[in-house]
Amino acid sequence: MSTGALITLVAGGALVLLLVIYLLATRGSSGTAGGRPCGGCKRVMLPAWTKCLFCGWAPGARLEFILGPMATQTLALAEDVTTIGSVAGNSVVLADPAVSKKHAGIRKVDGNYELADLGSTNGVYVNGQKVPKKTLDVGDVIRVGNTEAVFKRD
Repeated sequence: MSTGALITLVAGGALVLLLVIYLLATRGSSGTAGGRPCGGCKRVMLPAWTKCLFCGWAPGARLEFILGPMATQTLALAEDVTTIGSVAGNSVVLADPAVSKKHAGIRKVDGNYELADLGSTNGVYVNGQKVPKKTLDVGDVIRVGNTEAVFKRD
């Protein structure tokens, strides 16, 4: 075998190897190869990662408001504790006479989010049921006063 043929064979093998690596990497971006896709750059995130090492995006939770003065707005639950009330100093301020000064709080607990009534007058409702405290599930509808929001996660 000539030197030129050998170089062509090695280059072709390297090209095939690169193609296989590329196909495996792009197949993994659908979340099927041991990880989940990043919400920012769409690259595969390993299960142990708390944020994307490529772009810095971190999965989180949010409230999508569907009723009340904040309807159509979204609030990322980025802090360890998010408070909801009618006065300044709360994370979410609702100008609503049915909302107490410090009405409710949402806190991160071991990767979950827990909603608690902070001694409000009118209570906190999740999916139509009055609750003193509840670990939130995706899709839960939270009502505080005349405001409703849906709990979502990335």
